[in-house]
Amino acid sequence: MGIFKNDDQQSSLFGFDEKSMAGKAIKAVRWIYAATGVIALIAGIALLFAPAKTLVFLTTVLGFYFVITAAIRLFTAVFEPLLPTGWRVASIISNLLIILGGVIILRNQAFSTATLTTLVVVVAGFGWIVEGVMSILESELSANRALAILSGALSIIAGMFVFIYPLWSAKMLVIFSGAALLVFGVTLIVRAIQFGKLVR
Repeated sequence: MGIFKNDDQQSSLFGFDEKSMAGKAIKAVRWIYAATGVIALIAGIALLFAPAKTLVFLTTVLGFYFVITAAIRLFTAVFEPLLPTGWRVASIISNLLIILGGVIILRNQAFSTATLTTLVVVVAGFGWIVEGVMSILESELSANRALAILSGALSIIAGMFVFIYPLWSAKMLVIFSGAALLVFGVTLIVRAIQFGKLVR
């Protein structure tokens, strides 16, 4: 017996058809929903109530990730016999730099956290400005030109605001991310509880 009770029955491309799923598959999906929801819920609560410690923790994890993955790739670059010389040299240099970056992050966690958070905010602001400019330039192709121009102008203003007030924007980004994760986690947990009840 497969995952689906009726293999001929087509389900949504981006969702699960509860009525066509077997009991084990339903249970597996519920566990996935629940686990993801709990992780998102914990992350959201952590960002809202302990943002500094949470960001430092995430930065530390990122530092370890850089060091470990780069070390593995460095080992492969050194001992892989079939790797071309140019690729070998480039891989060794790049991975040594990544390891160095990871070590710097781990040795200066607070500074690295502030820098990375600000960098993310600045990149987001730059993206909003670019999106706003493109929206205005493409407004002639839009069905509602005035709305497209207004949307582009607001996007540019938001991006400029981020550049002018990066620290405040970073705080707002953390709060928004925490709230979004909180809502997402609760939604998934509720979905995990309700999933499969239609077939009972």
